[in-house]
Amino acid sequence: MALRIALSACAMAAGATAATADDTKANVLFIVIDDLGFDDVGFRSHQIKTPTIDKLALEGVVLDQYYVQDVCSPSRSTFMTGRYSMHNTIVDWIPPASPYGLPLNETTMAQLFTRAGYISHAVGKWHLGFYKWGMTPTFRGFSSFVGFYSGGEDYFTHEAGGAYDFRRDPSPNCGPGCSQVNWEDQNVYSTTVFSREACSIIAKHPFATPLFLYLAYQGVHAPAQVPQSYIEPYAASIADSKRRTFAGMLSAVDEGIKNVTDALAAAGALENTIIVFTADNGGPTTTGDGVGARNWPLRGGKHSIWEGGTRATGFITGGKVLTAALARGSAQATYTGLMHGADWLPTLAEAVGFSTAGTLPLDGVSQWGGLVHGTPPRTRIVIGNSTNECSWESTDPRYHLSADPLRDGADLPAGYWHSVGQAVGRGTTLGCGFAIKEYTSDGHHWKLIKGYGGGPDTWCNSSAAGAVCGIPGGGIAPTPPEPTTHVCPNGWCLYDTASDPHEESEVSSANPTVVARMQAELAQVLLSYRQYEADPSCPPQRFGNDTHVGKTWDPWC
Repeated sequence: MALRIALSACAMAAGATAATADDTKANVLFIVIDDLGFDDVGFRSHQIKTPTIDKLALEGVVLDQYYVQDVCSPSRSTFMTGRYSMHNTIVDWIPPASPYGLPLNETTMAQLFTRAGYISHAVGKWHLGFYKWGMTPTFRGFSSFVGFYSGGEDYFTHEAGGAYDFRRDPSPNCGPGCSQVNWEDQNVYSTTVFSREACSIIAKHPFATPLFLYLAYQGVHAPAQVPQSYIEPYAASIADSKRRTFAGMLSAVDEGIKNVTDALAAAGALENTIIVFTADNGGPTTTGDGVGARNWPLRGGKHSIWEGGTRATGFITGGKVLTAALARGSAQATYTGLMHGADWLPTLAEAVGFSTAGTLPLDGVSQWGGLVHGTPPRTRIVIGNSTNECSWESTDPRYHLSADPLRDGADLPAGYWHSVGQAVGRGTTLGCGFAIKEYTSDGHHWKLIKGYGGGPDTWCNSSAAGAVCGIPGGGIAPTPPEPTTHVCPNGWCLYDTASDPHEESEVSSANPTVVARMQAELAQVLLSYRQYEADPSCPPQRFGNDTHVGKTWDPWC
């Protein structure tokens, strides 16, 4: 296959023996998979072949109660800062022509790793703003970046919105005169490019100095594109063409991860590398960006704050401490402690021994003790807002009077968005849906939603023929019906996801004391809610131009 051929030379180049990394500063490989559903990887779906991902998960700790934001930019900002999106202001995905991004007073994970003596590199999708050069990765702590600044594009042409977005930024603070339009990789599949670049970084890295590599794949985000050779192995096993293409996309990512871990092994660095694997949100299902992801048996998907939109696939593996803890039994193969994407920064800081001093106040807590010794530190998380229920405009941050069916799911039931618009209680402190979660000592996993959880809110899944509803093949019984109303009673929904992980039974009326307590907690949470603001000093967006590819997305302010 093209990907194997492109990466084989890189893996061979990594064969030189590397110096042993400092044991107190393990290398860190942080892998983000875009729009991965809860039921997509092989160890869950048993449908899509992901042998590398499955092996890494088997050798590490799978995170069973792990939550992220409901769309991409908010989760990435949370990973990078250790702060909830409602505090770092990136509460929705960032359209490419937007004059805002992750605020410059936020300290990123890369800046902390670099300050601790690491060499930090970023490969893949950025999506944290690029209207100013100072917003781009090499100004935020990374020594180099290869990838695209915005949120989505064609996997081959690397175009989005009529312009080319593929960069090579080879050094720190790489702005005008340094940043290069990566025209050489036009028409090369992005998964191939990103895996090759990660592999090349590893081959060239001097492992006497620890490595932090942030590898954010475009896969398996829309559009549905992958070389045919990756689809063909599923011709007999997956009847639906949409799901079959999606399976090929994920298989290409899995193969890329194999090449990257093989490069680490060839460099003698794999045993001293901690690997984080995380989705950025749940899979998009019946929404317009759905290309075949599944979240079975969870309700909802990307853009919503139901479990299918925010309970993510994630695991951590490798490194000497965690490996030893698994061997002696103090760490468990499945971690049931409550965890949020904001926890990665303090967790990795404790794991490899660097300070988080100087950051803005962290919302994340270190899960390292919980992972290694089985003592989870969290009982509460802020899930945040349902982006399809919030405004997309920076000038109107708290009210969203209508959803866009083309973006938010045109194949949902007739009247769906009309009923949402009537139900959410506009004019309240935060008009859009918002959720918090609390685990109690008596075994309840309470989840309170203010307003409404957003769409999609069904157990439906998209297919080539349209939406298919119901739990397939021996799932939960009885199959949950599609909700007949899309409202929360009196503006509030309560679920106990310990006994009802699929969110079938709304129980606010039976638990008024719990509702009252969590309402008071949520009121305090919302006092610190902040949302991005457009930079008023920035002129209208304008494109650059490259002699090889034509119109390009460049910083313009």
